[in-house]
Amino acid sequence: MRKLGVAWVVLGLALGCSSSSDKGSAAVDPAAEDFCLHWANEVCRQAYLCVDAAAQDATFHARYGASSDNCWEGLAKRCESNQSGSAAFGPSCGPGKKVNSDLASACTDSLELETCAVWTVAPAGACDLVCASGANTGGFGNTGGFGNAGGMGNSPGAGGSGNNSGSLATSAQFCEAQNNSLCDRIFECKPTEASQLGTLADCKASVAAVCTGSEFCPGGYDASQAQACITVVKTATCADLMTKPASCVAACK
Repeated sequence: MRKLGVAWVVLGLALGCSSSSDKGSAAVDPAAEDFCLHWANEVCRQAYLCVDAAAQDATFHARYGASSDNCWEGLAKRCESNQSGSAAFGPSCGPGKKVNSDLASACTDSLELETCAVWTVAPAGACDLVCASGANTGGFGNTGGFGNAGGMGNSPGAGGSGNNSGSLATSAQFCEAQNNSLCDRIFECKPTEASQLGTLADCKASVAAVCTGSEFCPGGYDASQAQACITVVKTATCADLMTKPASCVAACK
């Protein structure tokens, strides 16, 4: 199973755009239409950003369209169908499926923030579990994505290790502490949704991969605010975690 990079993206609510395409008699959930449009736009943006024009061959255009302008249509249609098997690409959100807003948030927010290197590994994003029959559509929070975390983490090893507080001298240390703390809280506050990401150990095992690199806080890092952020994340009620703490906003920009 694909592992999601946690950060605050697990706790966000994806920003949706409405689709005006005619669905005829297909009973595609309106929330699925919005999600699929958002997902398609993010994948298309990454595709045309990360793949040089010289490398955009026939196979590339078969998947991503003749140009960046019409890329989204084909991908959105894929997403809005109940695709399966080896030919499937991305989520399957066709008739009868419901959107899990927690996982939709993690999917689209991570696609917005991840680097080309991460996108190339998983070009459809970590999004396969977003839609399911009878999915829990309740969101954990109503805020946007947090930090600049990548979309997938595939690092091996057991969970529970890593910087969960301690020294936060660097943004990478803050990333690890924040993600480990958020793993604990998402499993505490939303155990049903969290279980779809694997176990708590799986969640924490992905942290190192998410926090690798120097782009976690490209706009600046404040270590004193970082420590305050971790304290709030560990002690806030589940309801309070619906809103991103001011210290977390100030810590990493």
